[in-house]
Amino acid sequence: MVGVMKRGAGRWMSRLLLCWSFVLLCFAGGAVGRGEAKSIVYIPADDRPVSLGYVVDTLQASGCQLIVPPAELLAGRGRAGKPEALWQWLAEQAPAADAFVLSGDTLIYGGLVDSRTHELPGFILEGRLQRFAGLRLMNARAPVYVFATLMRSPKMSIGGMEPVYYEKYGGALFQLTALQDEAELRGLSEEEQSKLQGLEASLPQEYLSDWLERRAKNYQINTGLLALLKQKQLDYLLLGRDDTSPFSRSHQEFRSLQPLVRDLPAGTFASFPGADQLGMVLLTRASNRLAGKRPSVYVRYAAGAGPDTLASYEDQPLGLTVVDHIKAAGGQVAATAQQADLVLYLNTPLNGKTEEADVFTNLPVREERTEKLAQQMAEDIRAGRLVAMADVAYANGADNSLLQAMFKQGLLDKLAAYSGWNTASNTLGYALGQGLLARNMDDKERKRLLAVRYLEDWAYQANIRPEVCWEVVYLNQGRTEYLSWLNPEATARTNEKLQRFARRFLWIDPAAIRVAYPWDRMFDLAVAVAP
Repeated sequence: MVGVMKRGAGRWMSRLLLCWSFVLLCFAGGAVGRGEAKSIVYIPADDRPVSLGYVVDTLQASGCQLIVPPAELLAGRGRAGKPEALWQWLAEQAPAADAFVLSGDTLIYGGLVDSRTHELPGFILEGRLQRFAGLRLMNARAPVYVFATLMRSPKMSIGGMEPVYYEKYGGALFQLTALQDEAELRGLSEEEQSKLQGLEASLPQEYLSDWLERRAKNYQINTGLLALLKQKQLDYLLLGRDDTSPFSRSHQEFRSLQPLVRDLPAGTFASFPGADQLGMVLLTRASNRLAGKRPSVYVRYAAGAGPDTLASYEDQPLGLTVVDHIKAAGGQVAATAQQADLVLYLNTPLNGKTEEADVFTNLPVREERTEKLAQQMAEDIRAGRLVAMADVAYANGADNSLLQAMFKQGLLDKLAAYSGWNTASNTLGYALGQGLLARNMDDKERKRLLAVRYLEDWAYQANIRPEVCWEVVYLNQGRTEYLSWLNPEATARTNEKLQRFARRFLWIDPAAIRVAYPWDRMFDLAVAVAP
């Protein structure tokens, strides 16, 4: 039986890879772009669409030439990245680069997930870290932009994204370290102190030690990256705080890094929540710097909490995160919309608390808040301004009320960019990056990228994903985090539903849509729209 399942898995995986090759087109392992554009060597956090496919597609559409490594060297689902081979590849490509945008997690651990699960000794990690200093010798003129992450401390995790024990004990590990962080900041009540002691007694010591030791290595590597930045071996460092909370181990560790951050040259470092948007943000910065531009961004919020929103999976107010993203992308905050190169809208929840997009209240009904937001967007567009929408009212999907309002007002294909996926910072980084790069795109490419985001963030994440989970996965007693033999059926059902959605709401030919589940789980969809 096992042998039969493996052979079947091989057949559907082959079909999956063929479909994903459609999504990636022809850019992995070489240069992508047009004409004599500046060349950026880009090493992503892994091979997920949000790290590689969508990012490269965006930069290609803006006329930028990216040099990316062969996909087989990058981390994939159940496949560790190959740092040694990537360093060799990087040395070969370095002389041709006008800029480097590099994932520290990939070049040190192998990838984002590898940074949380590896068993590597400290001396190997330190040796890879020091190789960043050698980039100046390979190419002294190209700026070096590096992004990395503080190891995340999620409230839960399944599907092999953390060590195996995290599926059972992750909630307790999070609660333990969150209470320790809170104790340092403001002290604990007797009840909280009792809970902390109970967690300390109940958690298996070997799991706690393993998790904390890996975190200590990550912390040491991040201090090393800060040292390289201070020594001017790096030009910019972006440190993402992946899946964090106001009280968490990640928040505690970042606080401990502050004395090192204060001594850094101005304008060389940023840290904010999120991980999956970091490549997009730094590539936008590199593109702006190479073009000699510092675009200005004016920010508008929906009615309600607005900049005071504290989004799920994040540890600081949204208003601070927005400003941090704009600066990290090589931009500046504009005083007025009239002075701005881009007007960035934030669709924030009225009460400042983001729920999951699949909550039953996320209905396509008329709301005064979203109607007014759509009307204001229409006014900016009529005034000739570039408008981007970061739809952060919900986590992991679009606000159906907002998108319906935009559809009724004929705005969907008028925006410079739209994003509404995963965490608020993930959404923000994509909306900002694609919005700032849109000025370099022709109209056809801008609309194609918009269609991809509406298909994934609005149609799929907020609506179709729960449907396919019930119709295909749960009905067949499968698992959403390991589709396995259900992958072909889920792919076909999703593609059919997206085509139906496109016929109703979008301007594209539904037959041009192709989808895949490259990480064999419902959370990560790859969407392509043929030019």
